[in-house]
Amino acid sequence: MRYEEIQNDYQAYWYIIKDEKQHPALIANCMRNVIEYFFNFVEKKDLNNFFKQEPLNSNRFQAFYRYINRESHSLGQNIFDFKEFDYDDFKDGFEELFKIAGYEEHHKKMIK
Repeated sequence: MRYEEIQNDYQAYWYIIKDEKQHPALIANCMRNVIEYFFNFVEKKDLNNFFKQEPLNSNRFQAFYRYINRESHSLGQNIFDFKEFDYDDFKDGFEELFKIAGYEEHHKKMIK
């Protein structure tokens, strides 16, 4: 393995997010981990403010919002009790969040 092929956790999460063939619970959990890391630890931004804006406040993104807004370190129930996953809705909601927050270029760079 070459040095360039080694990824950190953050990059690995993005890699999984791009692969719609991965298990839905894994994709959703990786999205939540990216959002938690980027918005809470790096940028220190309150996500609730972004989800009050169009189009994230639409019904289409409610399942996405509920999922990423759950406590990421809860009892693991998120992994087993998740029935509303729609890859396109989650992917689009994920992209919209970065766009509304002003980080569209970061999203584009990581998702390519």
